[in-house]
Amino acid sequence: MNTLRKMNTLVRLRSVGGGTYRLYSAKDQKPKPQEKPKEKSGEKPKSGEKGNEKGKGAGDPAKKTTKVTMINGEGVGPEMMDAVQEVMCAVKAPIEWDIVEEYMAPDSEDVSLGVLESLCANKVGIKGPVESRHWQRQIRKQFAQFAYVSLCSNIKGLDTPYGDFDVVIIRDQMEGDYSGIEHSVVPGVMQTIKVSTTTGAARIAQFVFDYAMKHQRKKITVAHKANIMRMTDGNFLEAMRAEAEKHVEKIKFEERYLDTCILNILMKPHKCDVMVSSSMYGDVMRVLAGGMMGVSGICPGYSVSNLGTVFDSRMKACHALAGKDKANPTGPLLCAALMLRHLKMDQQADQVECAIRTVYKDSDIRTEDVGGKAKCSEFVKAVCGCLDKAK
Repeated sequence: MNTLRKMNTLVRLRSVGGGTYRLYSAKDQKPKPQEKPKEKSGEKPKSGEKGNEKGKGAGDPAKKTTKVTMINGEGVGPEMMDAVQEVMCAVKAPIEWDIVEEYMAPDSEDVSLGVLESLCANKVGIKGPVESRHWQRQIRKQFAQFAYVSLCSNIKGLDTPYGDFDVVIIRDQMEGDYSGIEHSVVPGVMQTIKVSTTTGAARIAQFVFDYAMKHQRKKITVAHKANIMRMTDGNFLEAMRAEAEKHVEKIKFEERYLDTCILNILMKPHKCDVMVSSSMYGDVMRVLAGGMMGVSGICPGYSVSNLGTVFDSRMKACHALAGKDKANPTGPLLCAALMLRHLKMDQQADQVECAIRTVYKDSDIRTEDVGGKAKCSEFVKAVCGCLDKAK
């Protein structure tokens, strides 16, 4: 029966996989019957205007209730998602949470039907950590999450030797070394297959340049080892070159070997802008740049797909800290700010990010992983306090 339910869900997913979908909003719901709103004296309704569209927030994305999938995950995940809910409540973000606690199928490490159905319906999600590599790989493939975007920037108040930097790292998630295709050739000899398709490389190249144009980024650097892997990395590089030709006048494009890119991130991070690569290379750069912010798991990011966007900071589950109120919620909270921006709730997004950075800049409230003694709940309370003061 579980297998039958999975097959039915997959059919539904594939049936909607070909198009681009807009975000869930209040107008996606069938209007419920309600009393005709009272008109102000002397005010006439506009031609064609419906009564149920004149309510509070009509036409303003920041005031419409948006349904968002929340995957609690494991370890410290539920605590991190509780922190996100608390801060979203403090900033009065008009979000209705669709909370999925059972993220894994009961009889395997597959993604649960509840997760699949919720994300299919809502198109936007935020998640806590899940350690299963099988689960992570499956959700990427089920939702065609072809790219992951990491926004790495220094946080004033966290002492690091790297100075000011603002680097975006975009990596492929479907192909390259992380394609998940491996097998035993003969006893004692194992093989993993690195995949690079023309279609996949062109898709991520287009996304990267579109991202740079949308966010006024001036330079894109592609990290590769095409000198060694001439076919796979060469294919990825050719796709980037082809897309770069379309944006010569507005975006600077450069090619660097992976080792040079890593050296530049460490030695000259202020000169790095948007960096893109295949799956494994990008994962290395993401972890490195996130650590430069102060601690692993603090760097916010999101997975990109035409079926929806899922936000998470790729923090570890940290089972040893679960239930002890010691985990650092900075990464998930910064992810929540990104999510608000994605939902066109820019004012709330600015307020949340400003509050987080203010706590680091103007106080000594820190969790243990960044040299402090504060509990997770104390950090969240401080962030909410900043939000209250800003009202």
